[in-house]
Amino acid sequence: MDFVFTSKEEPPIWRVMVKLFLYSFVLIFGVCTAKTIPLQVQEQVADIDDQILELQEMKRGFEARALRHEDQAERLQFDPKWNLETRRHLQLADENRQKAARVQKEIDRLKAKRAKLLQ
Repeated sequence: MDFVFTSKEEPPIWRVMVKLFLYSFVLIFGVCTAKTIPLQVQEQVADIDDQILELQEMKRGFEARALRHEDQAERLQFDPKWNLETRRHLQLADENRQKAARVQKEIDRLKAKRAKLLQ
């Protein structure tokens, strides 16, 4: 049983050499097959990432406003004297959801453009 060793013993040297060879092979293979992205493309991707983050923030704002108007409409819906106000809040909620949907389409377009650049 020369392959079994306790925690105080050192592993056989051939195991250490095999592991070192395998790790080196994996590292060299990874470096050789990795794509290098031109600096101009990296800059474009960074710009697109910034735009996506900004649009996601904008979308969250529209969604938050839609929820706020919807909540207000729910509070007012049972009082007959606030019918017009309720409708107005529901309309504003729908408009904000439509704006969020348009922003999401732009985000999807930018993500597709980003993926195309990285191919």
